[in-house]
Amino acid sequence: MKKSLIGLALACAAVVAQADAPTLRFFGSVGYAVGGDPVLSGTWLPSGEPWNLRAGRGGTLALGGDVRLSDRFAIQGSMGYHRDSIDGADANFVFSRVPLELLGFYSVTEQFRLGLGARKSQSAKMQGGGTYEGLHKAYESSTGAVGEAQYLFGAPSKSDRQPVIGMYLRYVNESFKAKDASWDTRKRDGSHVALGLMFYY
Repeated sequence: MKKSLIGLALACAAVVAQADAPTLRFFGSVGYAVGGDPVLSGTWLPSGEPWNLRAGRGGTLALGGDVRLSDRFAIQGSMGYHRDSIDGADANFVFSRVPLELLGFYSVTEQFRLGLGARKSQSAKMQGGGTYEGLHKAYESSTGAVGEAQYLFGAPSKSDRQPVIGMYLRYVNESFKAKDASWDTRKRDGSHVALGLMFYY
């Protein structure tokens, strides 16, 4: 499943790279998110320091394509990777997922855009390492909603393919539930706020 999604993303990127500049653009982003319920909690010994692995926190990456429908409207599709980790002296834990998103954007000005859309996280899982090597629990995500504001540092060209860099602030509403109810019966809120940089070409 993951290999087919990666292949689809690469194929889309190849099509975008050869398309007319005003119509289709390649898209990439990197950022960091905060929020969400703890998926796993504990205390490091012997310090007694508490820790939480959260369903909404962590670094984010995304790749995809942006389709301009008009001077004001665009549709953007992407596949990403979102990961939170906790690292100790002899153990570590990771909660990761592969979000698929489809957003519609409205350009308020040439450099400021507002977007709304949907998100579905695939391959959500919690894994352990070190003394917890082999710990692997799969999670199912809800269909989430995304709201995003973007500011581009330069106005996009309407005639030539040129790189454009900007920043984004977004809110994502989603939740996760363990596929194995004997492990975890609670629904974990993965809602979060994220800030980052994006790149269009």
